[in-house]
Amino acid sequence: MSEYGHEHSRAKEYTDAAFSLMAELGVVSHPDNFQIFFTYAAGTNSELCQMIDILRSNHREFDELQCEEIHTRFFHDTRESEIIERISTDLRTQLGNILETVQKVGVDTQQYSKALDHFCTYVGDKDRDLSNLEQALHTLLGATREMEGVNKVLENRLHSSSSEISKLREDMENLKREAMTDGLTGIANRKAFDAKLRDGVMMTMEEGDPLCLLLLDIDHFKKFNDTHGHQVGDQVIRLMAESLKRNVKGKDTAARYGGEEFAIILPSTSLDRATLFADQLRRYIESRRVVSRNGHTTVGKVTVSIGAAEFRPGEPVAKLVERADQALYFAKANGRNQVANELQVA
Repeated sequence: MSEYGHEHSRAKEYTDAAFSLMAELGVVSHPDNFQIFFTYAAGTNSELCQMIDILRSNHREFDELQCEEIHTRFFHDTRESEIIERISTDLRTQLGNILETVQKVGVDTQQYSKALDHFCTYVGDKDRDLSNLEQALHTLLGATREMEGVNKVLENRLHSSSSEISKLREDMENLKREAMTDGLTGIANRKAFDAKLRDGVMMTMEEGDPLCLLLLDIDHFKKFNDTHGHQVGDQVIRLMAESLKRNVKGKDTAARYGGEEFAIILPSTSLDRATLFADQLRRYIESRRVVSRNGHTTVGKVTVSIGAAEFRPGEPVAKLVERADQALYFAKANGRNQVANELQVA
């Protein structure tokens, strides 16, 4: 077997197909790009194959920016892999304890063994992800609890293992949530934003609905920090996040993009509607006031500049972000506390 889990003859076939397609599409030949197109040729990742098929049908150029986005989406998630590996290691220990107990009691364990086999197969899968691990844990937990009722002798022995599995599942859910949440504001962080935007773009290309992106920047944020200190600066950022929570609903996603910048993803929204919403949000934020810690003194008001752009089918996500950023810069350069969309940028 090759390192990709295929027989040598099949691996050679996929390798040849990958190199051939890369040459046809003008893709630069290096390991990351090879990994993308080998996986595509092998058909082992249906979502990746679907994405490449859509891009090809839209005659999209596979330049380095596009390929880098594909590779980041499907092959770069070190933190998630580390979380899964730690939880899987702990679970293997628990499985060993459970199996030892079951074997000693000697009861009928056919159904339970199936659950164990399923989980053992899963934790050995190199392509596992958090969502599937959660389902595998849920199945194993249910089977463990069923075993508790099979024989009273098992109840005390299995209780600790069942509790540990429940705790590990909670740990995994908490880690997953923490990994996607900004610590200061409690809204989505940059990682969650990137994932949501990629998913939204894929849905847009599949269904043909529009999708818009807003980038927001707090005006004169440095002045708040320099004049009133970082605690007030943090208060301003939290006020911004609270304003977004109150106004961004449904399928839309608000995220802290970085520092004093925020982003909003608006699926099924045209540029005109996105611009109108952005201005309503800008006016709402302008109406808010930052007060001192004692709650009696108004420190100042917060205003934002907002840039809006609409996704163009087949383009790299980075191009959409770039146009929204250019519109944001245009708004700031023309006086701040205003909204600009990509059509206003020369």
